Amino acid sequence: MLAQNFKALHGFERIKAFITDLFMLYTPLLYVVTYVILGSAQAFRQNQMAVFACVAGFGLLSSVFLCVGGQTPGLRYVGLKLVCAKSRDKVGFFRALLRFFVWLLVASTLIGLLLPLMRPNMRLWHDALCNTAMQKV
Repeated sequence: MLAQNFKALHGFERIKAFITDLFMLYTPLLYVVTYVILGSAQAFRQNQMAVFACVAGFGLLSSVFLCVGGQTPGLRYVGLKLVCAKSRDKVGFFRALLRFFVWLLVASTLIGLLLPLMRPNMRLWHDALCNTAMQKV
């Protein structure tokens, strides 16, 4: 039952997409901020605003990808697309950005990521709150 629910959530595909996005979007952003702007890893570790700026930049960049084509590079790789749950249209920029920051809160609790596996409607909290859904392309 649990494995079937995980499959219905596109769990493995979402994890692969997230890891791909980390390497294609977040890692270059971290590199530029750490070595080009700040000059060293030590300076990055001591600057919490730089850490926040990188996370916010990743959210902005992901939101741009999602509102333009419905896919980040990782979602394109695994064949998923983010759409509005009811209309199946593209997601707007502000909804995608809100979804990212809600995801940050949900992911920080870990319970929020596991709870949908036991719920009957099978929706992750950030998708339910932002009225979005993943669909196969």
